[in-house]
Amino acid sequence: MKKTSKRFLAALLAVLTVFSMLTVVTAFAAETAESAVADQGDPVVGNITGLKKTTTESDRIRVEWNPVDGASGYAVAICDADKAPGTYADMGDTTNTYMGIKGLRQGIMHIIRVNAFVMKDGNRYDGEPVFLTTATQPNKISGLVRTQSSDTVTVKWNVNANVTGYKVFRADGTSGNFALVKEIIGKTNNSYSDKNVKLGKIYTYKVVGFRQLPNGNRYHSAGTTIACMSGLCAPNFNISSQLYRVNLSWKRNAYATRYDIYYSADKNATAYTKAGSTTGTSFVTGKLPAKKLYFRVYPIYKGNVTVTGTAHTKEITVSSKINNQSVGSTYVEISISQQRMWLYKDGKVIVDTPVVTGTKGSMDTPKGYFTIYSKAKNTTLYGPGYASPVDYWMAFSGGCGIHDASWRSSFGGSIYTYNGSHGCVNTPYNAVRTIYNNTSVGTPVIVY
Repeated sequence: MKKTSKRFLAALLAVLTVFSMLTVVTAFAAETAESAVADQGDPVVGNITGLKKTTTESDRIRVEWNPVDGASGYAVAICDADKAPGTYADMGDTTNTYMGIKGLRQGIMHIIRVNAFVMKDGNRYDGEPVFLTTATQPNKISGLVRTQSSDTVTVKWNVNANVTGYKVFRADGTSGNFALVKEIIGKTNNSYSDKNVKLGKIYTYKVVGFRQLPNGNRYHSAGTTIACMSGLCAPNFNISSQLYRVNLSWKRNAYATRYDIYYSADKNATAYTKAGSTTGTSFVTGKLPAKKLYFRVYPIYKGNVTVTGTAHTKEITVSSKINNQSVGSTYVEISISQQRMWLYKDGKVIVDTPVVTGTKGSMDTPKGYFTIYSKAKNTTLYGPGYASPVDYWMAFSGGCGIHDASWRSSFGGSIYTYNGSHGCVNTPYNAVRTIYNNTSVGTPVIVY
């Protein structure tokens, strides 16, 4: 019995020893597995590379970057470094490797922040951010004008609020082969004077604004160009007014092929109304309102390219009178320089016609304020060596009057300088008939 008990106890001890060893092994295996899971840790998120700007607009920035292996997406934020340095606005997440950001201010320094992220088990793991310091392009230069076109050419433009400075380029003629002639620092230094010019020569100037960042990078606007001619300077014109019209005269510019005349009720208006053009050195406007107006006369060169010169601005109050006399609302108006006649009835033009007045320099039509003092139909006009039958006759000054001239085939222009009348106003038939039927003795006739 004792012998059996010893054997049993030995066997039981062996079993317990094996069980104990299995328990230790199992616990070790479980602990090893848990340690392996713990050793895996958070996922590694790679950094962005190749971050760059790919736009040249003034109100938006588009950035691109290289893909990051294993990334679930990318987070983008932007900082307006001029307005709120250090403050970033979240632009959202994207699975693309690019993003466009719109609605930005022009010429502004921005810092773009981009990082990759990984989503795992419902958790988000962000990588280290990468930063790009850049800027929107400045707006295109506006308001570029010539302010001097003599032996010095000066151009001026509107101030751009967000630039560091400007670059001025010049090309001979309109070749487009521009060379940098001046770099200007300071946004309010918005003009350039070029003294290295030759009279009568065309130059084209291009102005570009730029924003320079602290890192030295520059961001440029699109260029704005203007053609100028040295010597195409502003005429110093004389100006006067009578009978709702404005008369202008000036000396000829050696390089101008014509002159354009403009006016405005606002001296500082950006756009004036064009009154007309002439190749001569004087101009009479059409009928204008009786108020203060501002006038400019621009010399124009027209060749392979059209170039506008510079202009002075002069003011005048448009007069409703002539020789300090009012004419009322029904009258005849005759312009010798324009070789034209108008009939106003109750303030409205009912006749506008070319005419031929007295031969210039020898039998000039008298100028001044007159009235029709006699009218006749189917009469004959007599003078030294001639007798001319006419259908309509209206006398206004001595032997001078308005009448038809069947012997003429054309009217207006420069005919009066070499083949004018004996002082009368020769008028096309239909026009003189209308004038005759709408005037009476006493109707004013104004000649200038």
